[in-house]
Amino acid sequence: MPKTIGVALSGGSALGIAHIGVLKALEENGIKIDCVAGTSAGAIIAACYAFGVPLEKVAEKARGLSWYTLSKFSFSTLGFISHAALGKLIHEFIGNVNIEDAEIPLAVIATDLATGERMAFKKGPLADALMASTCIPGVFIPIEIGGRLFVDGGLVDHLPLSALREMGATVKIGANVSRWISRQRPKNILDVLGRSLAIATDYRYAPEKDEIFIEPHLEAFTPSDFRKADDLVDEGYRAAELKIKEIRRLAGRKTPVAGFWTKAKSWLRTY
Repeated sequence: MPKTIGVALSGGSALGIAHIGVLKALEENGIKIDCVAGTSAGAIIAACYAFGVPLEKVAEKARGLSWYTLSKFSFSTLGFISHAALGKLIHEFIGNVNIEDAEIPLAVIATDLATGERMAFKKGPLADALMASTCIPGVFIPIEIGGRLFVDGGLVDHLPLSALREMGATVKIGANVSRWISRQRPKNILDVLGRSLAIATDYRYAPEKDEIFIEPHLEAFTPSDFRKADDLVDEGYRAAELKIKEIRRLAGRKTPVAGFWTKAKSWLRTY
């Protein structure tokens, strides 16, 4: 019976842009992804992939992002920044869609603020789930869905391999962009919060026999380095390339001819 491959993308604010490079490397090497899950920034990239948005288009959009384009000041006793701007961006970029309409199965991870429980959204409005998954507590106003308040999924499931198990994946690839991060002095409050979340949710568990971890070295970047999008993509790509043989071995798949031609065409487009 063929093995199914799932990819879990971690949170990491701007560092999550490296996930584009990870997916690009997998795609160009002919690694077919059967399901995808994401937390926070990883949820946004996972959603774009699941809905068939070309990776180059995602990278192009990432180059123009900043904290200011993703948020808006808004008064509330529960936070001072609204995620409405992100919701609008998702509607414009992917559409006013439901999670269950994705081309491949998708899970978006968030945290129930009242109970502390992990919530894996697999159906319902995509924009709402993504706003919840990326909602940094204490800064962004929690997102209400079905009468419950949700915040950043990284609090309970930074690298959502568990969601891949729930979706039936037999080979699980975990891309963690927060494993090797900057030790530089933070530049702003969002860097402080991003670094704090990375410390609190640091994923250091050894992979199980059906898991492979991709962990880009992002020490030269900070959680607010949106302006370095191309470099982040390159680092993600490089880290994934190092794991391709291991992924093929675990999945029991040989190098496909299609993967070679996909890679060749990508190379030619750069010249």
